[in-house]
Amino acid sequence: MIDFKDVSIEDSVVMTEYFSKVNYRNCDFSFATIFTWSHKYKTSYAIIDGFMVVRFICDDGLPCFMMPIGNGDIANILRLMMNEAEAGNERFRIHAITAQMFSVLDEALPNTFSFTEHRDYFEYLYLAEDLIHLQGKKYQPKRNHINRFKRENPNYSYLPLTNDLFPLCLGLYEKWKVAYLLRNPDEDLQGEEVSVHLAFKYFEELKLKGGALFVGNELVAFTFGEQITEDTFAIHAEKALTHVHGAFTMINNLFAAHEASSFIYINREEDLGIEPLRKAKMSYNPVRLLKRGSVYLA
Repeated sequence: MIDFKDVSIEDSVVMTEYFSKVNYRNCDFSFATIFTWSHKYKTSYAIIDGFMVVRFICDDGLPCFMMPIGNGDIANILRLMMNEAEAGNERFRIHAITAQMFSVLDEALPNTFSFTEHRDYFEYLYLAEDLIHLQGKKYQPKRNHINRFKRENPNYSYLPLTNDLFPLCLGLYEKWKVAYLLRNPDEDLQGEEVSVHLAFKYFEELKLKGGALFVGNELVAFTFGEQITEDTFAIHAEKALTHVHGAFTMINNLFAAHEASSFIYINREEDLGIEPLRKAKMSYNPVRLLKRGSVYLA
């Protein structure tokens, strides 16, 4: 049996070292993502023969693995993972896999695995310069939202997210949550809410960057994220007061300009099959959908 340990903030250095070995643009391959959601997904990990193996509980309540990361005999690591699943009478699967990752697995153990894509978990990649400049006819609606916001709120301001602003952000989150649940009463936001609280509690340790949008002295939007590869910045959270027209568009644009201008890509994560969210993400014209899925035994 593999000796897994629960993920804690003290594991940041070790896990980040392994994530730095790969150039995957998936948001999953980041310690901040792993740690802030570990309460929901019961995430644990082990270091075996130069590889990091991460295990968690998927949305369907069943256990699965992430792509093992390391150098050496990956075929042996995969056999250990398969034995672990078999010993627990569980179905073997690796989640959040791209075609690039599957090719590595298939080369290591040919004809052993099958790969199934899941559209709801495709991540949205945008060119940073597109989100900053919003040029061309396809971005005219976004420019219209921003122009209206500026007309209606000439006293707006943008600030980098700092510790003293976290209480205001949590207060805004509560307001956003109430409005959201009125429209979507069946949604469960507990996992996200805990994740946001953990992100603020360990903001510096997780190397997060954030931005805050004010109208006068009132916070109307905030966002935060992190660098996940040399050329990609990931947005982990973005919340705004829904009654303030253009607040979401404005914080998106300002944050990209202030915090992500040195990157080629911005990853705004998946839509989870939520139709309004999918429509919103598509409206920003992604340059690429990062197709993800699961690997099973063939």
